[in-house]
Amino acid sequence: MEVKEKIALAEENIRQALADYGRYTTQTEVLDDVSECFITKLARDNYYAKQELRELFRKSPVWDEKLDALIINGTRTHEPDYDRIKNLAKQILEDPMHNWTEKQYCNIQEAIRFFYIPDLTDEEKAKSIEAINALAPKAYADGKKLSRVFRALCVALGVTENKNFNYLYAQFADEITSHKIDFKLFVSLNPAHFITMSNPKNDERGCTLTSCHSFNSTEYSYNNGCTGYARDNYTFIVFTVLDPTNVETLNNRKNMRQIFCYKPGNGLLLQSRLYNDAGGTHRAFAESKIYRDLIQREISALEEQPNLWKTFKYYDNGKVNLYSGCGFGGYEDWKYQDFAAMVSIRNDRKDDFEEFQIGTYGLCIKCGCEISEGLYCYHCKDSTTCCDCCGEYYDEDELHYVYDENGDEIRVCDDCSDRYYVYCDECESYHYYGNMSYVQNDECYVCQNCLDHYYTYCERCDELVHIDSIMEVYNEYGDEEHVCVNCAHHYYRECEHCNRMFHEDVMQDGLCPDCLSDAERAKEDEETVKEEIVYE
Repeated sequence: MEVKEKIALAEENIRQALADYGRYTTQTEVLDDVSECFITKLARDNYYAKQELRELFRKSPVWDEKLDALIINGTRTHEPDYDRIKNLAKQILEDPMHNWTEKQYCNIQEAIRFFYIPDLTDEEKAKSIEAINALAPKAYADGKKLSRVFRALCVALGVTENKNFNYLYAQFADEITSHKIDFKLFVSLNPAHFITMSNPKNDERGCTLTSCHSFNSTEYSYNNGCTGYARDNYTFIVFTVLDPTNVETLNNRKNMRQIFCYKPGNGLLLQSRLYNDAGGTHRAFAESKIYRDLIQREISALEEQPNLWKTFKYYDNGKVNLYSGCGFGGYEDWKYQDFAAMVSIRNDRKDDFEEFQIGTYGLCIKCGCEISEGLYCYHCKDSTTCCDCCGEYYDEDELHYVYDENGDEIRVCDDCSDRYYVYCDECESYHYYGNMSYVQNDECYVCQNCLDHYYTYCERCDELVHIDSIMEVYNEYGDEEHVCVNCAHHYYRECEHCNRMFHEDVMQDGLCPDCLSDAERAKEDEETVKEEIVYE
C-alpha cells in the first residue's frame, strides 16, 4: 500500500472511530471539536512513527493491513501436540544418550514419558517421576511447570551447552505450554484504537472500561496520552472487545486493553497495566500472563528467535528503566507498583538490550499542534491562535499548516507562508524553503523526505530524477546502470532478441553481445550440420 493510501486509510479509521465513540453518549462536546487538521496530522505522524513496528508486524500471517493490526485468534493457536513434544524431547536428549548405562538410558526413556503422555495413570506418573528424580533429584516438584521440570532435567544431564539446545528447548516449551484460545486478541498500531483505548464516559449502555484516557472527557489531563502513545515509535495497544463480530465495538466497547512497548530487534518488551471492565490489575494476573505469552510468541516468531524470555516486575527492578518521552502527557502507569507492569528480556539480547522512551507529545484536537496535557492547546481554549512563525494572532481559518526547518508541523499566516514556505508537488504539503530541492527534469520543488524516498541520480548524466523515470541498462563495459529515460533513449538501444537495453557502442545488427554470440554459434552449428549431410 502506497504512503498516501495508508495515511488516507488511517484518516478514515479515525473518523469512523470518532463516530462510533460518540454513538451511544450525549457527552460529545469534545468530539465535536475534533478538526480535520487534527485527523490528518495524527494519521501522518502515526504512519511515520510506527514504520519500524509496522514492518515487523507485516511479516505475520495474521496481519490485517486495513485494520493496521494483528488479529490473534483460535486459528493462530492450538492445544499441545504431544507427538511433537516427544520428538523434541528426544532430539534434545539424543546427544548424551549413548553415554549412559542401560539402566540410565531406560530412566531417560521413562522420564520423557512424563512430558508427552498427558493421561498417565497415578502409577505410571509415579514411575516417571521416580525416573526423573533418579536422573535429576532437584528437577521435579509438585506444581512446578512442566517446561521448567524438563529444563532442570536437561541441566542435570549436561545438554544445555549443546549448540542447538536453546533453539530446540524454546520449541519444546512453546509446545508444552500452548493452548487454543477462544477469543480474538487485537494487537494494533491503528491511531483510531489509541484514541479510543478507554471507552466513552456516559455511555447509555452502561459505562465500562472508562478511565482518565476516555477521549470524550476533559475531567483529567491524562487523555493527552491517547495521541502521545499513537505518535511514539514503540508503543502498540493490545485489546479484546465485547463482540468481535460487531466492528464498532473495536472503538466503543473494549473489555480489556493494555499498552505494550517494543523496539524491533531489541528483545526488551514492556507490558503495562491491564485495564478491564472489572477494574483490572489486581484480579487479572492470569489473563495478563496469557496476553503476554501470545505477544512474546508472535514477536519471537517474526524475528526468528527462540521464544525464551525472562520476565519480572518492572517496578524497582534495578535493571531496566524506561522513561516517558519529551512532552508525554499520558498516565505513566508502568511506573507504579500497584499496577503490576511486567518487563521481559529475550535470551538472545539479555546482555545488550537497549532502553527506549515511551510516549511523546499529544495533539490539540482543534489545531493539531503539539501539547503536553489535555486535549486542547492554550490558544484553542480561546477563539484565536497565533502564527507559529511571526507570533501574531489570527482566527483559526486564517492559518495554514506547514512543516518548519525541523520537519515539525506548525501553523502560519498567509504572509509567513508566502515568504518562507514552498509547496512540495510530491506530498502536496508546504515546507520550509531551506529544506526544498528543485528538480530540473520535472520542473518542481520537493521536500527532503520526498527527495529521499522518490528521487535518485541518473548514473549517466548525474541529474536528479524521479525513481519512476529510472531504467535499468548495460553500459559499454557490460555493467548494469540505472539511468534516466532521456539518457536511455540517447545512448542505449534495445536488443531485438532479449529486449534489454545496451549501450549503442556494443550493439551489432540489433543484437547485444550475448545474443549476437548465441546467434553466431547457432549459425555455425547449422553450417556444421549441412557439411555433415553433404559428406554422407
